[in-house]
Amino acid sequence: MIDVMTNAGYVVWMLIAGWCMGSVFDFYSTVTGATRYLRWLRPILDLFFWIASGLAVYYLTFITIQGEFRMYTFLLICVGYLVYRAVFRRVVTRSAFAIVRFVKALILFFGRFFYRLIGIPVLTFVRAVFALVRIVYVIGCRLENGVAATVSVILKIVFFPVRNLMTPERRWRKKLQEWEQGFWVWLSNLLKKKPRSVS
Repeated sequence: MIDVMTNAGYVVWMLIAGWCMGSVFDFYSTVTGATRYLRWLRPILDLFFWIASGLAVYYLTFITIQGEFRMYTFLLICVGYLVYRAVFRRVVTRSAFAIVRFVKALILFFGRFFYRLIGIPVLTFVRAVFALVRIVYVIGCRLENGVAATVSVILKIVFFPVRNLMTPERRWRKKLQEWEQGFWVWLSNLLKKKPRSVS
């Protein structure tokens, strides 16, 4: 009687294991496939799924038949998976899609809420600061141009009496250059003359 109950419990647990494996696999596959932001998690979740499934099956065999492996273990798991696929798969996938839609709506709601609460004031402040900086820059450029024009006028007034001396092409410079050039010509001609013989 004990062996019959043990074997029956083992069969039931293996069927439940197949059902659970199918449910978990379809659930996380649906969730990760519903959005492109989670598809990169699929290989990692597959690895964890098969490791966890193997450990769970071993644990169930250990608590039911002291960890003895039997040939029909995989058959029972496959039967449980087929039962799940025929009866519960549509419910699980619909539930997964509903959860995905709910989470998306929740994220969108909180995103809009925090954008209006924090994002809009921050953007308004940043735009105001940039506008103020631009205004200060324009005013500074105009002040600089005004100061430069004022200094130019003052310098013209101050140096007006000596402007003729500061201009490189004025008459006195030309006369000085002509005199200097004539002096050097006269000196050159003087040196070229031969001295007269005394007799």
